Amino acid sequence: MSTSCAGLVRSYVACLRETPCMKEEGRDVNACAATRPEPCEALRYALFACRRGQLDARTRIQGNKGY
Repeated sequence: MSTSCAGLVRSYVACLRETPCMKEEGRDVNACAATRPEPCEALRYALFACRRGQLDARTRIQGNKGY
């Protein structure tokens, strides 16, 4: 089975906590993730690719690339 995406989830949430959405407006993580802030966009895509790799039969055997 492919590697866990827990490290990416932690990185993505940490990135979201540093955005003005959470710091200045005081919104929760889910609301800030819905706005798709630009600094966290690369982490969001990497998390998407990691989760997609967990379902793909080929990467379940070979493992996710680059993580």
